[in-house]
Amino acid sequence: MTSSKTRTTQSRIQRTGDAVVRFILRSPLHPLLSKKLLIITVSGRKTGREYANPVGYAEHEGHLLIGTAATWRHNLIPNTPVRILLRGSHIQATHEVITDETRAATLYREILAQNPAHGRFAKIHLDPDGTVNLPSLRTALSRGTAIVRLHPL
Repeated sequence: MTSSKTRTTQSRIQRTGDAVVRFILRSPLHPLLSKKLLIITVSGRKTGREYANPVGYAEHEGHLLIGTAATWRHNLIPNTPVRILLRGSHIQATHEVITDETRAATLYREILAQNPAHGRFAKIHLDPDGTVNLPSLRTALSRGTAIVRLHPL
């Protein structure tokens, strides 16, 4: 069982790490990280406060795929583009949140092929034949994992 002190420490570490990553992605040093990370900015539905979230992404068929269990995705408003910082450029993108197992399995294969570290974090892995291990995907989806598919405008 994780204590509240441990969660608070982990939260502080995460916030500090995110701040460093945001700083680098917004700077001329962004090529160090921007091949695998972008910043997606969403507004809180209740507060209107903006949240700039550094996230890993994969590219597939003209889309950007983000596998996430983070709660920022609940602030995505249907039919309202989001702002992203992609490889040093500020652009807008439409979005779709995917939680369907069949579609998620196809897209997670791309995410894991391009970013194996994400699989270790999300506890989703590929089987020896290169397909997504469905039991691990089901478990992740049941914990709130989803794919946010972005289409840059």
